[in-house]
Amino acid sequence: MLLNPLTLHLPQTPLEAAKLYKELEDSKVLAGGTFLLNSMKLLKTKGTKTARNILSLAKVDELKGVEFNDGTLTIKAMTRINELMEAPLPDGHLKILHAVCRNISTNPIRNMATVGGNLTCRYTWTEMGAVMIALDAQMHFLGPDGKEDEVSAENFFKNAARCEKLFTHVTVPVNPQARSAYRRVKKTIHVDVPLLAVCVKTELKGKQWYNTRVGINSGTAFAQRDYALEEFLNKSVSSPDLGTKALEHLTAAIYDTRASEYKQHMFRVSLRSAIEEIAGGE
Repeated sequence: MLLNPLTLHLPQTPLEAAKLYKELEDSKVLAGGTFLLNSMKLLKTKGTKTARNILSLAKVDELKGVEFNDGTLTIKAMTRINELMEAPLPDGHLKILHAVCRNISTNPIRNMATVGGNLTCRYTWTEMGAVMIALDAQMHFLGPDGKEDEVSAENFFKNAARCEKLFTHVTVPVNPQARSAYRRVKKTIHVDVPLLAVCVKTELKGKQWYNTRVGINSGTAFAQRDYALEEFLNKSVSSPDLGTKALEHLTAAIYDTRASEYKQHMFRVSLRSAIEEIAGGE
C-alpha cells in the first residue's frame, strides 16, 4: 500500500535532528519503522490524516551503538534490538537485557526495530519500559539549543512517554552487587506481543534484600513500579518461600485492573518465579 504524500527529512547530526524535531509541524520520527509505517498504513486505510513530515534518524550515526564507560552502560536510541542482544554486556544483572531482546517479536523485526522506538513509541505494551524502570535507567533528550535533559525512565512513563525533545540515548548504572530477573508472558500463541512483563532488581547483603526495584508492564497502562512490593522485599531475606510471601504484598490495582483471571494469575506466577530466581541464586 502506498502512503499518503509526505516529505522525508534526513538530518546528519543529533543537533540537526533536534532542531528539525522542534521546527517541523505535523511530523513523526522514523527510527526502525516497525511501528510508524504500520501505523501510517492503518490510518490511511481508515481514511485518517497521516503526518506530512517524516524525520528519519537513519543517517545520524552518533545515535547508534552500545558503550560501557565508568560504570555506566549507554544504549543509543538508534541501536537495533538485535545489536543490543548481541552486544557484550558487563557480567551480572544487566545480562537480562539480552533476554528481553530475544523476547521481542521475530528476527526480521529485531533487525529493524530500535531501542529508542521501543521506548518512545507510546504503545503501553512494549517490553523495554518495565525493564528500564527496574534497572534505574535515565533517558536523555536533546533540545534544539544543544542542551540535554535527563529524565528517569520511571518519570518518563509516568508522563505517558511524551517526548518534547529528541530522545538520544538511555544510560543504565552498572552495579556488581545487583541481581535481576525478568519474566514475560505473550498475549497468545499466535500474537507474540507481551500480555505482561515483570522485572525485579535488587542488591543483597548476605541474604538481606535492599534497594529493590520492581518494574511492571501490564499492557494496559504505561510501565510502572510496585512500591508496596518493593517495601516488603527490602525488609526480607532470601528464603525458599519468599516468592510466595511476596504475593501478599502487591499493589493489587496494578495487576487486577482491566485484567482477566488468567492474566492476574500469570502476573503472580511471573513475580513469584522472578523473586525465587534471585533468592535461589544467593
